[in-house]
Amino acid sequence: MASDTYVLTYINEFDEECKAQFKTNEYHSLMELLFDKYIEDWGDCKGRAWCGTCHIQILEGHLSQTMDADEKHTLSKVEGTSENSRLACQIPVNAELHNLVFKIMERS
Repeated sequence: MASDTYVLTYINEFDEECKAQFKTNEYHSLMELLFDKYIEDWGDCKGRAWCGTCHIQILEGHLSQTMDADEKHTLSKVEGTSENSRLACQIPVNAELHNLVFKIMERS
C-alpha cells in the first residue's frame, strides 16, 4: 500500500532547516499545518491573505496554483518580497508540496 505521508523542508527564522511531515488535505493551508505542528503566533489574520505575516519564499520546487488578487495585493505591501514569495495561508496542503523547500520570512 502506498504511503500518503509527504515531507517538506522549511528554513525557520533562526536559519535552521526543519522537516515537516503531512498528509494530503490534513490541513486547509500550509500556514495551518505549520501553526499547528511547528510554530506559535503566526498568521495574524487567520488565513485571510490580509496581513502578510505568513510570508514565505520558495527556494526549491514549484507550485502550480497561481496567486489570487488578495494575495498579490498583500504581498505588494510586504517588504522583502521576490517573484518566489507566497503567503502560506493561500497554499493548499496537497501532494504538490512534497519535497518543497521554503524560507519563512521575518516580519518587517
